[in-house]
Amino acid sequence: MAFDGFVSHHSEHMQTLAFNQPSSPPNFDPAKCKAEIIGHPMYPQLLEGHVACLRVATPVDQLPKIDAQLARSQYVSAKYSSSPTAGAAHHELDHFMANYVLLLGFFKDQLQQHVRVHAMEAVMSCWDLEQSLQSLTGVSPGEGTGATMSDDEDEVVDNDHGLFDGSFDGIDSMGFGPLVPSETERSLMEHVRQELKHELKQGYKEKIVDVREEILRKRRAGKLPGDTTSILKAWWRSHSKWPYPTEEDKARLAQETGLQLKQINNWFINQRKRNWHNTPSTSLKSKREK
Repeated sequence: MAFDGFVSHHSEHMQTLAFNQPSSPPNFDPAKCKAEIIGHPMYPQLLEGHVACLRVATPVDQLPKIDAQLARSQYVSAKYSSSPTAGAAHHELDHFMANYVLLLGFFKDQLQQHVRVHAMEAVMSCWDLEQSLQSLTGVSPGEGTGATMSDDEDEVVDNDHGLFDGSFDGIDSMGFGPLVPSETERSLMEHVRQELKHELKQGYKEKIVDVREEILRKRRAGKLPGDTTSILKAWWRSHSKWPYPTEEDKARLAQETGLQLKQINNWFINQRKRNWHNTPSTSLKSKREK
């Protein structure tokens, strides 16, 4: 059973640990070691860390295989937990389990970094090869074959040990074609794209918020207080025929409002733009042109 192989894989590490201990017996019992691993309180964390590593770069269409193996894990647990040594105190095992869980967490982080950074290079290279093939042969991606196995070989792989058994060394079941990506590869590409898209959103989200806040701050800073604009609007209404203040007018308005000359100039420029068609000078020019 494939999940049985997962337990055996970790028991081999325990065997190495046991042989390195001076007080260890010369004859190592694998079944006893497996039972101790299954019965340890940290076994669920160990299993969770192992599966998390598998899920990092597994294509979406392959994830049900992992779930199917997990669904059968209870039978393996029942097989080994029935041993009388299961759950016995073992300080070396405690040390091993704690360190292995930490190692799996570190390994998962490294895998995620690899998928997000380096896998994209493989995706882009695959696209380049696809475009080169299409330009040279005129064959579109849908016309190519991404499978490298026959149907009979595919059935052999599906009926084999599964994802948890690392001893299988037959033909690659991922279906990598010579140049054109298979459906599994396209699923992996989509998985990588979604991961990168999420990373980009998270990376630029704070920057976008900062830029938005800066724009709003500048807008608030550029908006004049209401009491100052009322003085400027009063001058505008009294000089509506020629709304161009002289330097003396600007100096007097600056003294009354407490604004700078640049702020007053900008206000009159914007005011004339907003009321361009309503000023008498503009109407007079339009009549002359007609």
